[in-house]
Amino acid sequence: MRNGRGATTVSAWSARARPGMGVSVPLDWSELPALRGSDHWHVRNIAERLPIGNRPWNGYARSARSLTPAMKLLGYPS
Repeated sequence: MRNGRGATTVSAWSARARPGMGVSVPLDWSELPALRGSDHWHVRNIAERLPIGNRPWNGYARSARSLTPAMKLLGYPS
C-alpha cells in the first residue's frame, strides 16, 4: 500500500494523523505476530514502548546494499 500514488508514511516515533491509527515505532520482525494491528501503540500507551527505543533497528545501517548492480542489470545509465 505504500507504493501507490499519493501514499504517505511517517517517521519512527510519529503519531499518524488519521483517526484510529497508532504511533509509528521501530519493530523487529520477530515482534510482528504479537501485534494486534497498526494501532498497537498509540499516544496513551506509547510510554510502554519507549524503553525499547530504536533497539530493533540495531545493525540497520550494516545491512545497506547498493542499487547500482540492479540498475546496471536493468539498463539504467551510470
